[in-house]
Amino acid sequence: MKVQKFNYVRFFIFIFTLIALIVGIVILIKHINYTKTYEYKFLNLGYNEEEIKVLENKLNDKEKEKLLKKKYNELYIEFINEKFFLFDNMDKYIEYKNENDDVENSKIVAIINTEANIDWFDNERDADTSKGILVLVNRLYGLSSDYEVDDVVDVPIKYAYDGMKLSNKLIDDLIRLCDEASEEGYTFVVSEGIRTYKDQAALYDEYANAYGKSDADLYVARPGHSEYETGLSFDLVPYNKYYKDPKSSEEYTWLRENAHRFGFIFRFESDKEDLTGFSADTWRLRYVGEDAATFIKNEGICFEEYYAYFVRGNK
Repeated sequence: MKVQKFNYVRFFIFIFTLIALIVGIVILIKHINYTKTYEYKFLNLGYNEEEIKVLENKLNDKEKEKLLKKKYNELYIEFINEKFFLFDNMDKYIEYKNENDDVENSKIVAIINTEANIDWFDNERDADTSKGILVLVNRLYGLSSDYEVDDVVDVPIKYAYDGMKLSNKLIDDLIRLCDEASEEGYTFVVSEGIRTYKDQAALYDEYANAYGKSDADLYVARPGHSEYETGLSFDLVPYNKYYKDPKSSEEYTWLRENAHRFGFIFRFESDKEDLTGFSADTWRLRYVGEDAATFIKNEGICFEEYYAYFVRGNK
């Protein structure tokens, strides 16, 4: 019987073919898997590699999926790169930009986040009192007429003019602030404390009758829309002193440099009037806690901006 010789040529052809097939299958699988990646999907929408890196780093998967349903727009990347960008506001940023091309993107983000672009008095919402010391009460978010602060206390006479009351949540930190200021030669007292809804209504009507509603809305909040009603906002002034230019005083400088360490912010700044809706108020403070106060001071933002991003936006 003749023994058939082993055909090495056929064997190597078989091995080569098998390897090529395996490599081809691996490549195909990799390609199929790659087509499922966000990189591939965004490339097909027109984003370049640098833009995709931004999307990968700054958006979560849910946000990426939503963006994939939109056509490519270079403004998306511009706004996503903004520090206080909120994805849910993207379409509003774009719409505002299209109508106000001369406004900087960072400003647009601030305006949209704080809802400063809408007619506040026609879009009133209920203030979310469950946020505690971070509750937002302003021209848009209001308290009911029967709202009452449940921890009102008298401010010790050493730290206030007679009859001042505030929320107990801030008293200890207020006392610490005033005591440290006193050690450095500055005496502060609370000159305006908590108001009831009824108090605010009377004050607003008085001002509106004297100066008109348009002026009243700049200087005095409508009832239910004043932070004085929360017991967390108040006026802290130098005791028995009056300054023609208070911001140049040593007391103001000290307070500006130190208030955040005790959990207080300057509530109404002159460069934030377009966001808060109220005229600047030199000595008006608001208690938000040390962490929030320090962040707000360091970033140069107002409470509306902080609330939009970290409280309502949950960042």
